[in-house]
Amino acid sequence: MLDKILAILSSAPLLEGVDADLVRQVATAGRTRVLKGQFGRIDPEEMSRRLFFVVSGEMRMLRTAPDGQEHLMQRFGVGEFFCLAAAVSNRSCNSQMVNAGTTELIYWNHDAFRQLMEGNTNFYGNILGQMASQVEQEREMRTLSRCCKADVKVAAYLLHKIRQGRCTSAGGHSVDLRPISLTAQELGIARETLSRCLQRLTKQDGISYLRGQVKFQDISCLESVLDEVECSGSCSCSFS
Repeated sequence: MLDKILAILSSAPLLEGVDADLVRQVATAGRTRVLKGQFGRIDPEEMSRRLFFVVSGEMRMLRTAPDGQEHLMQRFGVGEFFCLAAAVSNRSCNSQMVNAGTTELIYWNHDAFRQLMEGNTNFYGNILGQMASQVEQEREMRTLSRCCKADVKVAAYLLHKIRQGRCTSAGGHSVDLRPISLTAQELGIARETLSRCLQRLTKQDGISYLRGQVKFQDISCLESVLDEVECSGSCSCSFS
């Protein structure tokens, strides 16, 4: 089990340039936890006290809106840390995490993790870089959720994926939106609405779409959708 954890930790961007001895210290200092089925939750209080790393499965960050609806903010897969901001800055979390199927985690209490972090400049720099990236992604998703029009949300989301380097390049740049229902939840729209928006972009020759797979054909088409936005100034969807 330790060998598996070491292999995944060693390939994580957070530990790039960190020597093997420190990676082993990080691994042995953590505790493992398994969330089974789809009923595991990590509440905001626990997220504010611990740092987590996904060994297998997937975790989803949910935030409750004023109307009581839960919105999907971020997804974390194998090899990703979450709750970095709380570990570095003691910032309280106002979100909660739920697992997608059986998920295995490693977690550290903040004091133990900070001791490891502060003793290595590469490790500390990597943490600050990844934390900034996650905070920016969360900010962009909050901005996206305030867009007034579904077409704008979808176009901005696809451009966001391109800018974040989340696209594959085999046979042309593409992104996998499966499961579609989850992507729709992330955007705060119905699955049927998402499908209609993708179909309209296909008719405009901006993308091709088949079974959850989007291939980009004309980026300017997506950008033109944003140019036509009629939202108020507080609902800016520009991710430039």
